[in-house]
Amino acid sequence: MPHIPTQNKLTIYRYLFQEGVLVAPKDFKLAKHPQIESVSNLDVLSTLRSFKSKKFVTESFNWQYYYWVLTDEGIKYLSQYLQLPESVVPATLKKQNSSRPSSYSRQEEKRTGASGDFEPSYRGGDRRRGGLGRGGYRREGQTNTTN
Repeated sequence: MPHIPTQNKLTIYRYLFQEGVLVAPKDFKLAKHPQIESVSNLDVLSTLRSFKSKKFVTESFNWQYYYWVLTDEGIKYLSQYLQLPESVVPATLKKQNSSRPSSYSRQEEKRTGASGDFEPSYRGGDRRRGGLGRGGYRREGQTNTTN
């Protein structure tokens, strides 16, 4: 594991605790992490690999991206390490606002589906109009002989 400067560790720890989750591409040569621009992607990957071995995070890997989620042990460790009060919790544990967005309530009022004058029909099987049924076709000059 490469040596990670203390300032970079603190930046990663703060971001991880604040969000509760962290995502990083599997790119060891990337100069800057996409969300934490002051540290390299390698520093993030190395730090979170260590956290995974200590069971401070759970790791998922999909489509060349690592996804980490803080565990309860990780939350306890980081809150002690960063000397945070118990009232401060990651964003993943904060209670969501119970009021619905106004666009959601407007969507409930909207009527979904076809309009009242929509009358679907299948012309292919309508013998009154000379169709030959599903998948049928008519050659030029051919007449409909079915009644």
